[in-house]
This record gives sequence, C-alpha cells and structure tokens, in this order.
Amino acid sequence: MNRSLKSAAIAVLAGAMGISSVGCESKAQTGALVGAGGGALLGGAIGSLSHSRAGAGAAIGAGAGAIGGYLVGNEMDKKDKKNRDAAAANSAKTSSPPNNSYQSPPPSRAAATDGVSRDDVIRWSKDGVKDEVIIDRIERSGTAFRLTATDENALRDANVSEEVVRAMKNTSR
Repeated sequence: MNRSLKSAAIAVLAGAMGISSVGCESKAQTGALVGAGGGALLGGAIGSLSHSRAGAGAAIGAGAGAIGGYLVGNEMDKKDKKNRDAAAANSAKTSSPPNNSYQSPPPSRAAATDGVSRDDVIRWSKDGVKDEVIIDRIERSGTAFRLTATDENALRDANVSEEVVRAMKNTSR
C-alpha cells in the first residue's frame, strides 16, 4: 500500500470517528466507536508491518478496540449516573428552608386522604405554622368547613388566628 493511500485511509477513519461520535447517546457507545476506530488504525498498522495483513489486523484491532472502548465508556456512564443520583439526593436534603423559618410537619394520614380537619388547623397553629401556610393548605385541600359558633369558639380558644378562622369559613361559600 503506498504512503498517500495510507494517509487517505487514516484521514477517512479519523473523520468517520469524529462525525459518528457526535451523535452517541452514551459514553459506552462513544467509547465503542472510538475504540473500534483506534483499534482498526493500530491493528492495520501492526498487520501491515507483519506479513502484510493490514486488513486482518484492522478487523481484529477494531473488534478489540470496540469491546475495550465500550467497557470503559460503560463504567463512565455508571459513574455519571451514580453522581447524578447523589446530587439529586443531596438536592432534596438541601432544599429544606433555612433554620430561621418553620418547616411544617408532614400532613397526617387523615389529612392526606380526607382533606384538612379542624384538628389539623389547631395542631398547626400550636406548632407555630404561619397563618399564610395554614390558609394555603386549607385552600388547596378543597375541604369545605361548615363552622358552628361552638367550632369558632373552640378554634379561638386554641389560639387560631381570626384570619385562619375567616379562611375556614370562606370555604363553605
């Protein structure tokens, strides 16, 4: 094989590797392509130097390179996934409010299935949940409160604010 033909073959292979690696979805795929191309080049060169079998050397090199490149790329994909999962878990932990604000307890099982109850509102008020948060929960729950005078007095006795009591009454309209 003459020198200009070898140079052209190398240029074509290098270009094909560059173009084909742009559209890969994973590092494993990219590794397989780059490994195959690199293996083909190296195998072709070695095969050409020994017994003039550049084609066979290129084929063996491409196969070995593809397998090696895939394995390396696959491990890189696994590491990336592990890092993404850790970052997502860390993000969930750090997305809590700053220490100076109140983080309300998770809603009770009854509240999650049956809406917000009068007892939920009293508990949240005693726990120091801000009125705006309680009102938002009431409005989002879709619960319609039909408060009697006795209910209103019980809420006031439990130190539930007038604003929250008003919001509860407005749900029945």
